[in-house]
Amino acid sequence: MPAMLETPRLWLRRLRPSDEAALIALDNDAEVMRYVGSPAGVRPRDETVDRVRQRIRAQHGPHGWWLIEGKHDRMFHGVGLLLPMPDGDDIEVGYRLVRASWGRGIATEAASALVDYALGSLALPRVVAVVYPENHASRRVLARLGFVHTGRGTYKGAEVAHFRLEAAAWQARRAISDRR
Repeated sequence: MPAMLETPRLWLRRLRPSDEAALIALDNDAEVMRYVGSPAGVRPRDETVDRVRQRIRAQHGPHGWWLIEGKHDRMFHGVGLLLPMPDGDDIEVGYRLVRASWGRGIATEAASALVDYALGSLALPRVVAVVYPENHASRRVLARLGFVHTGRGTYKGAEVAHFRLEAAAWQARRAISDRR
């Protein structure tokens, strides 16, 4: 497992105890959490603190949570994740960003690094994502990365849109991109 993933503008690294305050603030922002959780929204503070601490402690193995920060300014942009789906063998790609990072291509760049790691280094056959149907910004990010909408269903009790990206499709996109 690499200690860090790198993109032109970002570092993605595993969570540390010193990240706790930033992660709690992220999860306490109602706009950030509008499309996160089942049900979506901010949780009571003690629950948020407990969840953040669990994420920090659960940093073993190839899957887990990644802090997204700027390479040049060390700005905290948010978190990304690679986690097993509750049912089945698929690995979910996810992310959430502080509002100051919205609309800057950060989600696409960070998610691309996670997908590349999952489908390249980990040699997974595919990755999946789930989003609330009305979360158009995340749907656009997934489309830019080549994810295919595979329908709707429930995820932890919430009605969501399901997306999938096969390793072969990702590798073909990467090959085209590398030739440019």
